[in-house]
Amino acid sequence: MMDSPELIILDVGHGNCALIKDANNVMVIDCPPGGTLAETLEHLSIKEILHILISHSDADHIAGIIDILANEDIKIHNVHINPDAIKKSEVWTDVRIALQDARKRSGTQVSSELTTTKTGSLNIGSVEIEILAPTPELILGGAGGTDLQRRRLTSNSISAVVGIVHDSHRVAILAADIDHVGFDNLIQEQNNLSADILVFPHHGGKPGSADPKIFTEQFCMVVQPKLIIFSIDRNRFSNPRIEIVEGIISSVPNAHILCTQLSERCTTNLPSSTPTHLSTLPARGLNSNSCCGGSISIKIDGSKTTYTEMALHKEFILKQVTSPICRRLLSTVTSV
Repeated sequence: MMDSPELIILDVGHGNCALIKDANNVMVIDCPPGGTLAETLEHLSIKEILHILISHSDADHIAGIIDILANEDIKIHNVHINPDAIKKSEVWTDVRIALQDARKRSGTQVSSELTTTKTGSLNIGSVEIEILAPTPELILGGAGGTDLQRRRLTSNSISAVVGIVHDSHRVAILAADIDHVGFDNLIQEQNNLSADILVFPHHGGKPGSADPKIFTEQFCMVVQPKLIIFSIDRNRFSNPRIEIVEGIISSVPNAHILCTQLSERCTTNLPSSTPTHLSTLPARGLNSNSCCGGSISIKIDGSKTTYTEMALHKEFILKQVTSPICRRLLSTVTSV
């Protein structure tokens, strides 16, 4: 039996995926393509999932759910997802068909609302799950519509932002792909957004039309994270953007940055051997030895929650990274 609940952030390349598990239940947040989630479920002998939360309809957050729903060895009780009327992709249609099949075949309950009204109803044992955004009123605008200030909404604007609370302490915020419009609506709704861990929005890419550095400074100032995670693919999009790293340095200089894979911005050379700080969990970058933090497991323990491999990860970065700005950031980090 587990002595404490666990937060797992998977290295899925460019995409997002997290698991929350205790001795009795499992929640999955986002299901990207690529097979890493399925490998992890098998690795952990998970045969039952209480809730799957899908933050928004982009393929790098949803495409993997098709195979998970089709796997008759895994019982999925509930899927929560917001509608997106402008999404015309084949993947989005295939996801809807897979949801229909799972509902009819095995009784999977499909909820077409994942808004702030769900807070408190999705808890996993002693872990409280908050849906910090979007509000029901924002979802009524929908992707392609407008918010209440008549600003255009995209799929990213209405991303579901998930808070993880344990022992009355917010351990983490998973911010999906929320952009500056979504963030502005978020801070209008929520008075307190502090959290120890922040899975940074949009993989460290552009936050819509806003200035990336200013967006980062504003986001980090309200969250005040001690650990910032970028879920990235080394070979796609060159994330995190340099302006975003600069925004972290200026706003939360003591925060520790962990990328799931080694960004090309950090180093052109990959390690010659597997780093010692990596977990045994499946990770997309393991085959190419491109993991930075890889897939990470964090024991949830209220205000005492820590990433126990931080010192080893920092040592690895100091040896591996050549980017001056990343080394400058590391020189300021204390601990989580």
